[in-house]
Amino acid sequence: MRQIISIWWVILLSCFSTGLAAQVTEPEDSSAQQIVNIDNANELRLLNRGAVQRLIGEVELSQDSIFMYCDSAELVNEVQVYAYENVIIQQGDSLAAFANYLDYNAESLLALLRGEVVLKRGDTELYTERLDYDLSTKLATYHTGGRIVNKETELSSRHGYYYAEEDLVFFRDSVVVIDERFEMRADTLRYDLAMERVYFLGPTVIRTDTNRIYCEAGYYDVALDQAVFSKNAQYKSGERLAAADTIRYFGPEELYILEGQAFVAEGEFQRATANRISYFGAEDRYKLEGAATVVDSNRTVTGDTINYNAAVGSYAVAGGRPRVSSPPNIILADKMDYDPELDLSIATGAVIFRDTSADLTIEAENARYNEATGYVKAYGGRDNRPLLTALLDQDTMWMAADTLLSLQSDSVDANGDTIRYLSAYHDVRILKSDLQAVCDSLGFNTVDSILTLYEDPILWQDTSQLIGDTISVFFKGQSPDKVRLQRNAMVITTPDLIFFNQVKGKIIEAFFDSTSLSRTEVNGNAEAIYYVVDEEGAYVGVNKTACSSMVLEFSEGAVTRIRFLSAPSGKMQPMQAVDHEAIKLEGFRWEIDRQPKTLDDLFGGRAVIIKEPLPAVPPEVRNEE
Repeated sequence: MRQIISIWWVILLSCFSTGLAAQVTEPEDSSAQQIVNIDNANELRLLNRGAVQRLIGEVELSQDSIFMYCDSAELVNEVQVYAYENVIIQQGDSLAAFANYLDYNAESLLALLRGEVVLKRGDTELYTERLDYDLSTKLATYHTGGRIVNKETELSSRHGYYYAEEDLVFFRDSVVVIDERFEMRADTLRYDLAMERVYFLGPTVIRTDTNRIYCEAGYYDVALDQAVFSKNAQYKSGERLAAADTIRYFGPEELYILEGQAFVAEGEFQRATANRISYFGAEDRYKLEGAATVVDSNRTVTGDTINYNAAVGSYAVAGGRPRVSSPPNIILADKMDYDPELDLSIATGAVIFRDTSADLTIEAENARYNEATGYVKAYGGRDNRPLLTALLDQDTMWMAADTLLSLQSDSVDANGDTIRYLSAYHDVRILKSDLQAVCDSLGFNTVDSILTLYEDPILWQDTSQLIGDTISVFFKGQSPDKVRLQRNAMVITTPDLIFFNQVKGKIIEAFFDSTSLSRTEVNGNAEAIYYVVDEEGAYVGVNKTACSSMVLEFSEGAVTRIRFLSAPSGKMQPMQAVDHEAIKLEGFRWEIDRQPKTLDDLFGGRAVIIKEPLPAVPPEVRNEE
């Protein structure tokens, strides 16, 4: 009997050890009757013809190395033990149990402890009112609530099951774990003593001072402070909420890995989704992988991989054509990074920037931008030149330059549209169905809708060429309304690319209809050379005139009317009497070869200014009488 009791207590108490596997010594013959020795009692009474031995006062019983103490006991047929009051069971110096009552039957191998049960082994203590142990199945259970304390950790549940053979403990119903680091509440837990892992077998909530984790399956590795939370896994910290098919936790590294439909939200605006999200708590940094998206109050970022630093709001995006949407702006690239020192995002590789409010698109190899200000600086691309595409009055305008710069204002115009400022510099070329231009640099804003071209600008409209030190194009709505030429201004028109009408002055304002130049107003040192034609379109003569100001009207490249606003000087001469080369105004140059006519003309080497003379006048015209 002493041997059976000793074996049972070794198995039962080992389930509550910290990091030690249960050690069980099998009886030599489980079918043999075991004997409990009486070591001491103040009084012994024999009852029922000696079948029952009643022990009173300072009772000591033993079986091998197990010693039992109580105030009184009954030993029935040397098989059944009933121990009462101040029951103590001790094995060596490491294990002790206390209870008000013990019931043990050697034949059924069932031991029952009742009343203020306390089990102690090392730093571990178990408290319950009723503890049962079936030695035949090696299963210990309690069903009226139990509590385990190990150093700073306390675990309680309604039901507890210990399987000695498998070294497993199950806790079920109202499970609560309280530790100095966290509090855990669960429906069912399994504790693997050998692996030192707690498995979650039902709805489980883990709380710390700042975090809350929910799952319905998974495990927690006590020794490594690592965990896997699965099946409806959720994480909450302040305003930050995370969810995934599986959440992996690595305590020492403060690392959370969310896998499968991973989702993180913080506050009202910030959202992040991906197939996998890694959160580095110490750095407040995320790595999103697979169909990744980050949304905050300013932008939406998408890509295959996103590294997002929540502490400074920076991100780097790569793979899957990263995309940032910050209405009204959208940008796509092969890779995106953020420079917190410059407060600029950096996009590289087939960059596409689009302003939806202005119907404006920029294509480049590289771009720097700021979503808050709408700042965009684009460079690189085809032939190392970015391309701008804009929709103007249902017509497409293309522009290429070495560098394109766009800035969005916080203000809006009279129509409520966002105001945007645009600059382009070095070798600027513009192509539109009814307007083409080249210059070194330009500026444009949507406030007054003025496009200004600087440094050797040339503008073509149908058969007209306009030049000046500075050219300003005024838009009405989305269509060119007039052009102002300043300093060394000249307008050249031709109906046949042989003879050229020329107008020169300090300032020239040219007005267009839907297809061509309709009128020019010349102010300051006005000069004009225009060819007179008859009703059938035949040349009659050429007129060279000068005055302070004049207005010329055109139709299909020919002058139809001229008004002098001051007394003119000049006269008309017959075609045969004029040296058409010598009569050209100073500064005249016809640079049709620099005119962009196709999209390809916006790229390639810089256009060369034409130096060769224009075609000679046909003999039949020169010799006409």
